[in-house]
Amino acid sequence: MKGFQLAICGVLLLPVAFCLWWMVASDYDYAALAGTYVFDGKEETCTLYLRSDRTFVQELSQAGETRRSQGHWHRSGEAGVDFSSEFLRLSGEEMNGRGEAYGWFQKVLGLFPTLDLAPSPGGPRLHKRLFH
Repeated sequence: MKGFQLAICGVLLLPVAFCLWWMVASDYDYAALAGTYVFDGKEETCTLYLRSDRTFVQELSQAGETRRSQGHWHRSGEAGVDFSSEFLRLSGEEMNGRGEAYGWFQKVLGLFPTLDLAPSPGGPRLHKRLFH
Protein backbone atom coordinates (compact mmCIF):
# COMPACT_ATOMS: atom_id res chain seq x y z
CA MET A 1 0.00 0.00 0.00
CA LYS A 2 2.87 2.38 0.78
CA GLY A 3 4.30 1.97 -2.74
CA PHE A 4 0.91 2.81 -4.22
CA GLN A 5 0.70 5.99 -2.13
CA LEU A 6 4.18 7.05 -3.27
CA ALA A 7 3.18 6.44 -6.88
CA ILE A 8 0.05 8.56 -6.49
CA CYS A 9 2.10 11.38 -4.89
CA GLY A 10 4.58 11.18 -7.76
CA VAL A 11 1.80 11.38 -10.34
CA LEU A 12 0.29 14.39 -8.55
CA LEU A 13 3.62 16.19 -8.10
CA LEU A 14 4.68 15.78 -11.73
CA PRO A 15 2.21 18.36 -13.09
CA VAL A 16 3.12 20.77 -10.29
CA ALA A 17 6.84 20.41 -11.08
CA PHE A 18 6.12 20.89 -14.78
CA CYS A 19 4.11 24.07 -14.09
CA LEU A 20 6.91 25.49 -11.93
CA TRP A 21 9.51 24.69 -14.62
CA TRP A 22 7.30 26.26 -17.31
CA MET A 23 6.92 29.46 -15.29
CA VAL A 24 10.72 29.86 -15.15
CA ALA A 25 11.44 28.60 -18.68
CA SER A 26 8.93 30.91 -20.36
CA ASP A 27 9.84 34.02 -18.36
CA TYR A 28 11.70 36.46 -20.63
CA ASP A 29 10.85 39.55 -18.58
CA TYR A 30 13.54 42.18 -17.99
CA ALA A 31 13.98 41.10 -14.37
CA ALA A 32 14.40 37.44 -15.36
CA LEU A 33 17.02 38.27 -18.01
CA ALA A 34 18.95 40.85 -15.96
CA GLY A 35 22.31 39.75 -14.61
CA THR A 36 25.96 39.38 -15.50
CA TYR A 37 26.81 37.79 -18.84
CA VAL A 38 30.35 36.81 -19.83
CA PHE A 39 32.14 36.00 -23.06
CA ASP A 40 35.65 34.56 -23.22
CA GLY A 41 37.03 34.33 -26.74
CA LYS A 42 40.43 34.32 -28.37
CA GLU A 43 42.28 37.35 -27.03
CA GLU A 44 38.95 38.93 -26.10
CA THR A 45 36.74 38.96 -23.02
CA CYS A 46 33.47 40.75 -22.37
CA THR A 47 31.46 41.24 -19.22
CA LEU A 48 27.97 42.59 -19.78
CA TYR A 49 25.84 43.74 -16.86
CA LEU A 50 22.17 43.86 -17.85
CA ARG A 51 20.00 45.68 -15.35
CA SER A 52 16.26 45.25 -14.99
CA ASP A 53 15.82 49.01 -15.51
CA ARG A 54 16.85 48.35 -19.16
CA THR A 55 20.35 49.80 -18.85
CA PHE A 56 23.63 47.98 -19.38
CA VAL A 57 27.30 48.37 -18.53
CA GLN A 58 29.81 46.59 -20.74
CA GLU A 59 33.51 45.91 -20.20
CA LEU A 60 35.35 44.69 -23.30
CA SER A 61 39.00 43.66 -23.32
CA GLN A 62 40.62 43.25 -26.74
CA ALA A 63 44.36 43.02 -27.45
CA GLY A 64 45.23 44.08 -23.90
CA GLU A 65 43.02 47.19 -23.96
CA THR A 66 39.91 47.42 -21.80
CA ARG A 67 37.03 49.71 -22.76
CA ARG A 68 33.83 50.39 -20.87
CA SER A 69 30.45 51.56 -22.14
CA GLN A 70 26.97 52.21 -20.82
CA GLY A 71 23.69 52.25 -22.67
CA HIS A 72 20.19 50.81 -22.96
CA TRP A 73 18.74 47.47 -24.00
CA HIS A 74 15.23 46.44 -24.87
CA ARG A 75 13.50 43.21 -25.74
CA SER A 76 12.01 42.69 -29.17
CA GLY A 77 9.47 39.91 -29.44
CA GLU A 78 9.70 37.17 -26.86
CA ALA A 79 13.45 36.51 -26.82
CA GLY A 80 15.03 39.15 -29.06
CA VAL A 81 17.15 41.98 -27.69
CA ASP A 82 18.43 45.24 -29.16
CA PHE A 83 21.20 47.38 -27.71
CA SER A 84 21.78 51.12 -28.03
CA SER A 85 24.66 52.42 -30.14
CA GLU A 86 26.98 52.56 -27.11
CA PHE A 87 27.35 48.76 -27.21
CA LEU A 88 30.95 47.81 -28.06
CA ARG A 89 31.26 45.35 -30.96
CA LEU A 90 32.74 41.91 -30.28
CA SER A 91 34.79 40.04 -32.87
CA GLY A 92 32.53 38.15 -35.26
CA GLU A 93 29.45 40.14 -34.30
CA GLU A 94 27.13 41.68 -36.89
CA MET A 95 25.38 44.98 -36.31
CA ASN A 96 22.00 46.02 -37.72
CA GLY A 97 21.52 48.68 -40.41
CA ARG A 98 21.74 51.45 -37.80
CA GLY A 99 25.05 50.12 -36.47
CA GLU A 100 23.49 48.71 -33.31
CA ALA A 101 24.02 45.32 -31.70
CA TYR A 102 21.21 42.80 -31.46
CA GLY A 103 20.69 39.16 -30.55
CA TRP A 104 18.50 36.55 -28.91
CA PHE A 105 18.18 35.04 -25.49
CA GLN A 106 17.96 31.29 -25.13
CA LYS A 107 17.54 29.20 -22.02
CA VAL A 108 19.48 25.95 -21.71
CA LEU A 109 17.07 23.37 -20.28
CA GLY A 110 14.68 26.27 -19.92
CA LEU A 111 16.58 27.55 -16.88
CA PHE A 112 20.02 28.93 -17.75
CA PRO A 113 20.00 32.04 -20.01
CA THR A 114 22.53 32.65 -22.75
CA LEU A 115 22.73 35.64 -25.06
CA ASP A 116 23.54 34.94 -28.71
CA LEU A 117 24.62 38.02 -30.62
CA ALA A 118 24.12 38.27 -34.39
CA PRO A 119 24.74 36.54 -36.71
CA SER A 120 22.74 33.47 -35.90
CA PRO A 121 24.23 30.94 -35.91
CA GLY A 122 27.88 31.76 -35.41
CA GLY A 123 27.83 34.99 -33.42
CA PRO A 124 29.39 35.46 -30.00
CA ARG A 125 27.58 33.69 -27.14
CA LEU A 126 27.52 35.16 -23.65
CA HIS A 127 26.65 32.98 -20.67
CA LYS A 128 24.86 34.27 -17.61
CA ARG A 129 26.80 33.92 -14.38
CA LEU A 130 24.71 32.03 -11.89
CA PHE A 131 26.77 33.01 -8.85
CA HIS A 132 28.78 36.17 -8.26
